[in-house]
Amino acid sequence: MHRISPDAAALEVAHHMLRTPQPLDEMLKNPSLKIILEAVARRHMQRRARIDVKKLQANDND
Repeated sequence: MHRISPDAAALEVAHHMLRTPQPLDEMLKNPSLKIILEAVARRHMQRRARIDVKKLQANDND
């Protein structure tokens, strides 16, 4: 099964969430850190997909 590769914005958010002093590019070069970073980014993408901005703007609370 093919996993969705996270976009650049999700990787940036994941890097910020991990609070590591290592730059994002160096983390992506290290295979073990890349797996961790992509897992956190995928989790962020799932959370981001659940939010319906139009519904929030319309104040349509169901």
